[in-house]
Amino acid sequence: MQDNEFQREQDWLDFVYDNIDEQLAQQMEHTTNYLDNLQRIRTSLWEEHGISGASANRLMDVAQQITELRHSATSFGIQHRLLKQLQTAEKAPYFGRIDFHEVGLPERETLYLGIRSLVDQKTNLPLVYDWRAPVSSMFYDYGLGEAQYEGPGGIYHGEVFLKRQYRIKDRKLVYMFDNELTIDDDVLQEALGQHASERMRTIVNTIQREQNQAIRNDLDDLLLVEGPAGSGKTSVALHRVAYLLYKYRDSIRSQNIVIFSPNRIFSDYVSHVLPELGEENVHQTTFQDLAEPFLGWSWDLQTQLDYLEDLLKQQGVVREGLIEAMAFKVSPRFQSLLDRLVLLIVEQACDFFDVRVGKELVITAAEQERLFKESYGYLPVQKRLAKIYQRIMFLLKPIKKRRIKAALRGSGKSFGLEGESWWTQARNAVSKVKAELEPILLRLDAQLKIDTMDWYSRLWQDVSLWQEVAGDLPMPQFATQSLDSLQGFSISFEDVVPLCYLKGELEGYPIKREIQHVVVDEVQDYAPMQLHILVKTFPRARFTFVGDIFQSLNPYMWQNGKALNDLYGELGVRTVRLTKSYRSTEEIFHFCNALLRDEVLAETVLRHGQKPSVYRAPNGERMRKIHDLVVTQSQEGFETVAIICESVTECEEIFASLQDLDPTLDISLLVHEKATFRPGVVIVPVFLAKGLEFDAVIVPEASSHKYGEEHQRRLLYVACSRALHRLSLLYTEELSPFVQEMSKELYILE
Repeated sequence: MQDNEFQREQDWLDFVYDNIDEQLAQQMEHTTNYLDNLQRIRTSLWEEHGISGASANRLMDVAQQITELRHSATSFGIQHRLLKQLQTAEKAPYFGRIDFHEVGLPERETLYLGIRSLVDQKTNLPLVYDWRAPVSSMFYDYGLGEAQYEGPGGIYHGEVFLKRQYRIKDRKLVYMFDNELTIDDDVLQEALGQHASERMRTIVNTIQREQNQAIRNDLDDLLLVEGPAGSGKTSVALHRVAYLLYKYRDSIRSQNIVIFSPNRIFSDYVSHVLPELGEENVHQTTFQDLAEPFLGWSWDLQTQLDYLEDLLKQQGVVREGLIEAMAFKVSPRFQSLLDRLVLLIVEQACDFFDVRVGKELVITAAEQERLFKESYGYLPVQKRLAKIYQRIMFLLKPIKKRRIKAALRGSGKSFGLEGESWWTQARNAVSKVKAELEPILLRLDAQLKIDTMDWYSRLWQDVSLWQEVAGDLPMPQFATQSLDSLQGFSISFEDVVPLCYLKGELEGYPIKREIQHVVVDEVQDYAPMQLHILVKTFPRARFTFVGDIFQSLNPYMWQNGKALNDLYGELGVRTVRLTKSYRSTEEIFHFCNALLRDEVLAETVLRHGQKPSVYRAPNGERMRKIHDLVVTQSQEGFETVAIICESVTECEEIFASLQDLDPTLDISLLVHEKATFRPGVVIVPVFLAKGLEFDAVIVPEASSHKYGEEHQRRLLYVACSRALHRLSLLYTEELSPFVQEMSKELYILE
């Protein structure tokens, strides 16, 4: 490219920076003024007003200043956010350009694209377009030639004459080049060749066409983004959130969106993406966080990490029994069984009776049935019954008062009460009426109050109840497992989902109507029953599901290679399938794909590196070899090196051994969901590594006793597919059969 063209682009960049500097100075002044005003009001409230014993006028003045304080705080927040957005834009105002000639217009228009829009304050013309703007979609969807985009006024047609990408650093144009729509262009290659960091990066300058279709989909209520490891599924979901916040900024705020992450380490890992895109972070949570308050804080819920760790410790028949129990309790078959149990509970609760006190009729059974089916029919079962109970208590009040008065009048003639005080007579009258009403109240309590936990416990111990709802299906042998935990006020992980479902169907779900969009990451580890719970909990929300069936870590969930769309088809999802993997080198990608017998129908971006290395290291040499690999790879400049283990126990053992071997070695141990991820050398179980990526990955024990059973195939796949540039596997005795069965051309046997 000619030097004068490069200089023209640098001149334009300088002009853009002049505008940014001017706006930054103004915005800094505005922000400072709002902050000073905020502090002034606070000082005034603190120093000048004594509220205790103050006059009415003084209190009104305080109230007025408190209102002013709130307004000032809101204004300061807005100004500070605008300042942060400008500071973000200052790092690199734009990353791309397209020259587009719209049909019907006299000349083509030059459009620069960046993380946020930038307007020339003198001319009020756009200098940079936000990457989420409708016109910007052409940058991701088209090369040179005919193109179109959908805007507020319809679909606009035209032709793209130039598509250019830039690298800007320290206010200087490092390079630029013109390109077509190819996935292995220089910018993408550079981005993929970078080292991993402690945070997920934005991908606005490398979004591919297939990813862009998912990001900008705003028609479907349920969108499933399915793709292989490294296809950018989570990045797509987060950029989709940023797109929705931009397009629907008048109706959707960050507090209207929630993301369900696999664990809190992952939540922290992705927490910087939205702020880097100029948006406020949205609430991130886990299904465990939803279940705990819903089921009640008095119950101790087993986490998924603890369950999987316990599962790994078991062998043979015991292990198979645990897997069988979990598989059944999240299955559609058990969901249907619970539905029949709900119908049975409702049928028993609706066996209303005429409520009488003596000969006096309080309410008829027919009236209670009318209230249940018509007046309160919009409520969940338990709330309908509670309303009926409240109605009966209301009708009983005057009857109770009349009977107490009658008892008092009668007590004056009673020989046994002569000489006693009026208060004693009143207490005796109340006790007498309470005794008369007690049988009725006990019957109403039994009839109109549902104890979900009690019914769930009864299901596993009452054979007749089981037969009534399960038919010919025999009560499983694992029934006592649920009873044992529930009796200790503990809920095992396998019971969390069905209990939430049963409680929701009977008592109502913890509805959150303010949420308008929900992202569920790693959806392959969610049973359809779980997603049903989420759909019911967020009735006004649209959903984005993100996952890969081959990364399911739960052996009880999905044993086959069916697509997620098949598994969740009944929910009516629209699927966008990502077919390219951008994370690993071609050599690591093909090795990982071979672990799954080439079932992953995906391509990889052509980025080469070393083949994965497989080392035989007997027990006496294994720790030294792990140590040497860590030191060597760190010296090579890899910023993140992960030792990914099968279990927490293995993580702790290797951590202790490496500390004994070399106390100077700086290693982080990530074995708890609340741990903080940071760059360097980390030891982490595969359950918590899912979704993360590292420059180099070491699998410290790839032997057959760790990864030999079929359901462990995916564990090894997930561990290996975390690697960007380097993958090393060690084994002590016999190498995992999943590696042995693949072509020896795919790895180097050291």
